[in-house]
Amino acid sequence: MTTNTYIAGKGWLYRFDPRAKLLLMLLMCVWFFLPVTLLHLALVVALVVLVGAHSTGWHHAWRTVYSISPMLLFMILFMPFNVREGVPLVSIGSFTVITKEGLEQALRLMSRFIGITYVCTLLFATTVMHEVMLTLRWYHLPYKASLVVTLAFTYIPFIADSFSQISESHRLREAEDEQKKKVGQRLKDLVPTLTSALVVALRSIPNLAMSLEMRGFGRQERRSSYHSLDAYHHVCTNFLLACIIPLAFWLASMLF
Repeated sequence: MTTNTYIAGKGWLYRFDPRAKLLLMLLMCVWFFLPVTLLHLALVVALVVLVGAHSTGWHHAWRTVYSISPMLLFMILFMPFNVREGVPLVSIGSFTVITKEGLEQALRLMSRFIGITYVCTLLFATTVMHEVMLTLRWYHLPYKASLVVTLAFTYIPFIADSFSQISESHRLREAEDEQKKKVGQRLKDLVPTLTSALVVALRSIPNLAMSLEMRGFGRQERRSSYHSLDAYHHVCTNFLLACIIPLAFWLASMLF
């Protein structure tokens, strides 16, 4: 399993200390739930996406938003109907379909969902996996828990890539145009793809077990580390910036 969520690139996010970067991620996730206006929330989310896309590329930003698009679609379709009181925007006779407050709540939840998803994705896109594990252990997370987190963010992309490759392989073997197929036939053709992906996942179990064994999983001895975070020399400055950035966003939302 050589699949990794890390994306090689340049920028201040790559030079930022992973320990401070994790703190910044948590503080930004908290910031998205602060009582700020919808405009300020949307502006901060847009700024985060712009900064992240400048470092990792627009393709990564688009792929992240595209991966959560089904959830965003459900929010757009169903969230406005949960709020029945307020200024009506769309009405059918005496029945109010969408209210202003319902639409604002849906947009707020969408902004929070995009912001949280993207800042969490940036952590793993700009930090190599062994530094993520060292960061979690620096915060005194147990080694087993740190190993589970890092393996999850390696194994899930591995299964996703395998599923995409299998889908492309089945599509190349079919003579019928994909766009001309009916929905039922598409769902029926999805069964062999899912079966093949399940086989790949089951066959990777020995490799995963070997990987766990090589990393000392289950041993009682204290775990040593070949890598370290000594290459980052501005730890205090980065931690200070990690606290200043969310605070600056909060003050800006209060003043403007």
